[in-house]
Amino acid sequence: MGRRHLHVLPMLFLLIIYLVGASYGSRHTQVFNIQPKSQGLHQNFFGFLPKAMPLPPSGPSKQHNSIQLQNSRGKQP
Repeated sequence: MGRRHLHVLPMLFLLIIYLVGASYGSRHTQVFNIQPKSQGLHQNFFGFLPKAMPLPPSGPSKQHNSIQLQNSRGKQP
């Protein structure tokens, strides 16, 4: 049993040295390079979402409908 402990102890020691060498002892205070934006421009919703694009109304307009009705009756515009 004594010889077995002599083989396990160096292996455990090497494993601990490997794990300590692979870890970071100190962390950086700023992980990402964040640039402060000017406060005058409010183009985003709380700075997260982009500004919405205006969507045109769906469906044909009244003018388009009237043209279709005239053509279906046989009248020329």
